[in-house]
Amino acid sequence: MRTTGLVALALVFALAVAAAGSASTRLDSLPTHFAGFPAEGVKATTPTTGRLLIGLRQANNTIWNVYSDGRVIWQKWTSSGDATVVPAGARRLDTGYVQQRLTPQGVQLLLSKLLATGLFEDNLMLALGKHDAWAFHRVRRGDRLVTVNGVPSPDPSWNQHFTNPTPAQTQALASIEKFVADPTSWLPASAWANRRIRAFVPARYVVAFDRGYPDISKLPPPAGKVLVQYKQLKRHGCQIMTTGRARGLLQAFVKAGMSPSENHAFVIAFDFAGLHLPHPSDFHMSPALLDEHRC
Repeated sequence: MRTTGLVALALVFALAVAAAGSASTRLDSLPTHFAGFPAEGVKATTPTTGRLLIGLRQANNTIWNVYSDGRVIWQKWTSSGDATVVPAGARRLDTGYVQQRLTPQGVQLLLSKLLATGLFEDNLMLALGKHDAWAFHRVRRGDRLVTVNGVPSPDPSWNQHFTNPTPAQTQALASIEKFVADPTSWLPASAWANRRIRAFVPARYVVAFDRGYPDISKLPPPAGKVLVQYKQLKRHGCQIMTTGRARGLLQAFVKAGMSPSENHAFVIAFDFAGLHLPHPSDFHMSPALLDEHRC
């Protein structure tokens, strides 16, 4: 499980490096095509920030976020981290998150349905059965986001933090899972201001290290020279940076002869353990959503 940004987000991915792509999306200065990464010159989706009202994350693969202006930014990922929902005319390799828009009435309808489940009165950490789907849901009530975290068979050492769900809570989780799988079950056509699925282009990326920060002096140039600029990344193991700066890191790694260990629209990673460093590190970056501003 990887932790990126403010939300614990668990997805494990396999290697899938693509050698070619369309001229409009290929990073021409690089020998590797990075899946889902915006090509240089492509403008980010605007506005680039937003107030989160609803965040639904289900079964380790579906992310469904609704913002105060009605934008819905979402995706259903494969177990490898590739998009399953692709806008018309786009390529799967180049697709990351997608977006639609609800009407103000549609947003309120969805909020009322979620609050009516009774699940979002207070923050909850629920111990689900081993065959249940992992869930991480957030719904705004006034000025606060109420969080419901459901974990299948959590580690016994965590039992003091988790409670078993009531039958009503189990039913509420099942209804949310059904909604995420098919939003039309709750939302009529009139709830949508723009139902057309379009690409979401991130303005920022969440960049992080697992297993420790590397010895910069041992990295091949120019990787170390570029990486050392990011002090917060060294101090906290995580930093949110502009897509342009994230691109600069990718370019530096490739120029240093480092190949990505994972290359998917949801996550691009480099396994620094292969460089025989004294402290193995795993570097990864994922697109940041509108409400993610800091780690």
